[in-house]
Amino acid sequence: MISGQNLYKARAVDRLRFQWDVLEAMVGGASALDLPRLRLESRAEAEAYLLSYGFDTSIASQRDQLRAIRMLALSFIDGTLLPEVPGVSVLPAVRAQDDAVTLLLWASDPARGLQQRWSCALLRVMHTVAHARLQLQERFGTSVRTQILARFTPHLTQEGDAWRLGTGERSIPLVDFQVRHTKPVDSVVLKLLHKPDNVASDIFDQLAVRFVTHERLDALLVARYLRQNHMVSVPNIKPSRSRNTLLDMLWVEREIELIEETHGHLSPAEQLQLLRERVAGSPYPEPPHKLNPHSAFSYQAIQLTARHYVRVNDVGQPGEVAFFFPYEVQIMDQRSWQDSRSGVAAHTEYKRRQRESVRRRVLGPVLDWVAP
Repeated sequence: MISGQNLYKARAVDRLRFQWDVLEAMVGGASALDLPRLRLESRAEAEAYLLSYGFDTSIASQRDQLRAIRMLALSFIDGTLLPEVPGVSVLPAVRAQDDAVTLLLWASDPARGLQQRWSCALLRVMHTVAHARLQLQERFGTSVRTQILARFTPHLTQEGDAWRLGTGERSIPLVDFQVRHTKPVDSVVLKLLHKPDNVASDIFDQLAVRFVTHERLDALLVARYLRQNHMVSVPNIKPSRSRNTLLDMLWVEREIELIEETHGHLSPAEQLQLLRERVAGSPYPEPPHKLNPHSAFSYQAIQLTARHYVRVNDVGQPGEVAFFFPYEVQIMDQRSWQDSRSGVAAHTEYKRRQRESVRRRVLGPVLDWVAP
């Protein structure tokens, strides 16, 4: 039996066990994904942890949801993270364990060695998969895509391989117009796992449209057309997501003023042609810093994220459901588009860098254990 004095000392020690790594993830800006282990000591505590997360393990359907998330997480690890790591595979005991509560307890027990590390790795990916499965996208995806694309399609015409934005003399010729209707779950998981915040609301390119212009000045004309014709709602643009590595806007503005001052005798069409020639001869701007740790500096584009107010009728429910849904607009000239498909800016190279970063974050403790 513990004496009263020793019990007091034990409780004093307990009060000093702040679990600083957990507190850093809570109030210090660190990510819970980067915790080396969890700190759950009983099944009841693990069940309470899951309940706080959003899953009641006493309900069969929610246990099934956890199992489905686990299977997607294992598929991601096997298909995305491990192919480039020969000789390494998920520990059989961890792969076979379909009880999330047990996985949480294993992830909390450092005495389990490699089993603890693999349990943590699997739970990191499960957490990300849970956030990547956007319910609004899964439930209303068709209506979301239809309504957002309706902003663009009435303004576009295509003859053979040639596209035009708008009609008449002020229409803008395009090399291509592209739509990505949805982002695969594995791509969302990969993107989230390299983000410190690791929250699916930060995935803004589930739906994306891309305008490819012949010249850089046309990219600016496309942006102007989108604004003038209210194809994009300016108040609903997310400012922190706007990027421009295609044109130096201040330089273009100064060139326009200079042309108007020195070539006022030219017609507007002739002034525009002169501006086009000057823009074509100018260098691409250098970004002030690398905006994405996995992208190449040579990636040049105008990029923005807007939000569309979607209104849908939910089957079996009275009234309509309304919510903002983000989508990405990208404008590139032909040269930048071609560069993005080859060389250092190639998408495959981008993905390779991303996978390396994510593999280290998710499997780092495992790889450190199994490394010779």
